[in-house]
Amino acid sequence: MSVQPLTHVLVDTDVDFDDYLAIGYLLKHHAVKVEGITVTGVGAVHLSHGVANISHFLTLFEDPEVERIPVVAGFQRPMVYSNTFPFETRQAADQHYDARFPRANPNPTRTDAVAFLRETLENAKQPFTVLMIGGGTTWGHLFLQARTDRTLRDLLASKVERIVMMGGNLLPEYVQPGAGGNIIDTLGDTPYYTNKVAEWNIFVDPLGAQYVFGGGNRVQLVALNACNQIPISQDFVAQLSRIQNPVAQFLTQVLQSSTIAPGIGKYLYFWDPLAAVAVTDPRFVQFKRYGLKVEQELNEEQDTSGKLIPDSVSPPVDVALATAPGFVLALYLQTLAGRSLEATAEQQDQAPVFPSQH
Repeated sequence: MSVQPLTHVLVDTDVDFDDYLAIGYLLKHHAVKVEGITVTGVGAVHLSHGVANISHFLTLFEDPEVERIPVVAGFQRPMVYSNTFPFETRQAADQHYDARFPRANPNPTRTDAVAFLRETLENAKQPFTVLMIGGGTTWGHLFLQARTDRTLRDLLASKVERIVMMGGNLLPEYVQPGAGGNIIDTLGDTPYYTNKVAEWNIFVDPLGAQYVFGGGNRVQLVALNACNQIPISQDFVAQLSRIQNPVAQFLTQVLQSSTIAPGIGKYLYFWDPLAAVAVTDPRFVQFKRYGLKVEQELNEEQDTSGKLIPDSVSPPVDVALATAPGFVLALYLQTLAGRSLEATAEQQDQAPVFPSQH
């Protein structure tokens, strides 16, 4: 049996409910070492709450080494515009969905995510996979800085192996099956945005996403086209609840919270957790390469900012169009139960579900 190589990961998160699901998976996986977690206040959580929440989340793993993973504050506003999640969404994220942490993490957090990331890349002896599950603001700033900083450009080229980003959607006008935007769906009966074509992680900072796509690194975009194939179901919550460890029980509390529970089986999908699975097992996700431009222009009356537009001259991005729901969910649950090694060994006898995209 071949040994799955260790993947060193840097996470950027907006600490939404599914970010906990994704980070929990990575920290439970035998072949992943999370080397740092940067927190963005551009998305679900407000920045100071998000930093504290992720830091305390690490105490669930009952491992001093995990508790010492650097947690670093990023930015409180996007690189362009001021698109924001609904107030109720942000309030619930700030309060970590009323799920309970065992205790406060005694290890200090840090500020200045860009400085932290540069320092980490400089000191690393191995390349990283980046998991972006909170939009592109943090790394957008890093790639913008690299445009006038040759040393940083070289670090990004040599020390970042790939970027796995949850975000975006390709509309039916570009691909079948297409995926519509998810902005209006979140806003209830009185939507305050008119955008029907974008996905939240791109919408909150379309310029940050464009800088990430154009930074020269390989980007695997886990889009709604693939995520929509795995709705979060009551059966999934029930299976998760039967895993008797603190992490699984915390995640169950999040999914059963008053904010999240109404969407189970209705409008919530395996967004960030699918991106985390793509970090460890990309063969369970079908990627197709497109030149990809992010619509930047904001029109409040009929907005299309954040729309992804395939064209031949834009930077190449591998976009997830499909996935294998049964394999993904089985691997996820076994990993949360502490059996990722056994789950990976079982899968080695099976042909990859989708071919690799090069």
